[in-house]
Amino acid sequence: MNTVTKTPTGPGNEAPQAALSSPRWHGFLVLAENRVGVRAVRSVCRTVLAGKRPAVNPLVLHGTPGTGKSRLIAALTERLSNAPNGITLRTVSAGDLTRSPDEGLGDDELFDCDVLALEDIQHLTERRADAACELIDRRATHRRATILTARAGPAGLTHLPRRLTSRLAAGLVVQLEPLSAPSRRVILADAAATRGVRLTAEALDWLSDQATGGGVRSTLGFLQNLAQVAKTFPGPLTRTDVEQTLVGTGQPTSAPGDVSQIVKGVASAFGVSEKDILSTSRLRGVLKPRQIAMYLARELTGLSLPRIGVAFGGRDHTTVLHACRKVEEDMASDLGLAKRVSDLRVGLG
Repeated sequence: MNTVTKTPTGPGNEAPQAALSSPRWHGFLVLAENRVGVRAVRSVCRTVLAGKRPAVNPLVLHGTPGTGKSRLIAALTERLSNAPNGITLRTVSAGDLTRSPDEGLGDDELFDCDVLALEDIQHLTERRADAACELIDRRATHRRATILTARAGPAGLTHLPRRLTSRLAAGLVVQLEPLSAPSRRVILADAAATRGVRLTAEALDWLSDQATGGGVRSTLGFLQNLAQVAKTFPGPLTRTDVEQTLVGTGQPTSAPGDVSQIVKGVASAFGVSEKDILSTSRLRGVLKPRQIAMYLARELTGLSLPRIGVAFGGRDHTTVLHACRKVEEDMASDLGLAKRVSDLRVGLG
């Protein structure tokens, strides 16, 4: 388990950004939430370099946006690109293939490469399912490694036919877990050091708390703006400096934290974990609290539907709208539920 020790905060206490204890694999930070995924990808890498048949095929990596799926594939690409024996790797987006002509998934290069990384397979359409099945089968038969990434595991890709999801489930399925606050802090500290942004420990803690949905993608974007002003400050940026800078560039600085509190409150009220609410689970015991959390986020934060969707693991705004309407319908027919939601609203408001 990676741990991060918080130092005393204040203008003179700079976060120890350069002294990160987390190990790396070709630039990829190995954290508690992604360690199993890293181990699986490294196993594929060793197998390919040794010219052996992959022990499992395909490997499916899934997790909410910002948990590191694409970065892990990039680390694999870097490792294999330095291989002396001419290993070929092809990384393609399922969305791009879906928008391409009919022969997109039938491209011989996708079959011939030693390693194929097919990213964001949730964007595949049912019409392309047969071609995807054929590609996976052909590559497995010829001992060629295939890695696929998605926002959800095979069981959660309900829009895809079972003939495809069953093939995915037959391989090794690994979830990259939503990032904890300490892990978000490690990633942000590393990114800040890379960009030359000096932050106090308090500022770094605050930035870490702005990330919701299990990833840090949006918060990493904040660092781009901070990098522009960091050079004008004689010392590390304090929390006040960071907040004022982000407000000046039109970035939100409080709503994500509000969503985190809503998720925490709803999770406690319904006896589920915050991780469950932000996960892709479709179990009723998790789905209902998640919908209520989305409903309350809309009622209490004033965020747009797309922003709420980002806070809940990168979900589409239509998912948030459906959740809000469903909660409203359920409250109209279930007075007990209406009271629970009302109590939560009062407590969180």
